[in-house]
Amino acid sequence: MKTAPRLGVGLLAALLAGASRLAWPAPPTDQPWTLEAGNWQDGKDLLPEPVLKHLQKGDYWFKVVPVDAKKFHDNYAKKFWDLTAANEGKYELDEATCGLKDKATGKNPEFVVGLPFPKVDPNDPQAGCKIAWNFTFAGSGAGGGGATFTLNGVDSSGEFRRIKAFVHTMGYQGRLDGKLKDNPEKLEGQGVTAALEPQDVEGFSAL
Repeated sequence: MKTAPRLGVGLLAALLAGASRLAWPAPPTDQPWTLEAGNWQDGKDLLPEPVLKHLQKGDYWFKVVPVDAKKFHDNYAKKFWDLTAANEGKYELDEATCGLKDKATGKNPEFVVGLPFPKVDPNDPQAGCKIAWNFTFAGSGAGGGGATFTLNGVDSSGEFRRIKAFVHTMGYQGRLDGKLKDNPEKLEGQGVTAALEPQDVEGFSAL
């Protein structure tokens, strides 16, 4: 399975996984709280440096809320949770890269569906990576999708740029309808995106 670096694993997951590494008092995990300039240390070593600088200056703030376990569970079908339970003990992580491996073969898994790590111990030093992989596969069940959207560039003076674009994706991993036979390159997924407006960027696309 070929994989690519992923962003947006989720601020809450990162903070919960890394809170024990911080010298600053850990934020609450059972109630909403805000990460802002006054407590920016709670984001140290967890956020990219440019983002952390904006946080320190007060340009950014993040509302962090605890996960409602029941609502999260009810977002997914019984089939998803049955497949997740069946993954117990199947997968492990590469120590050097955080890559997902089939425990039986020691290689990249051919096909994964459901959360690869049904239970994550917060004290596990690999908890962050496991949460990241669970996050990845939590959104893969539908097999892809598409949307038209706008990207708004905003700074302290307001909006300075708006681009309208579309994206269409197809996933090979995590599909609740099963593994696709036609995937000779063993891709995790593929997609196309293109800009629609304004005119100076219309037609710009990426695969």
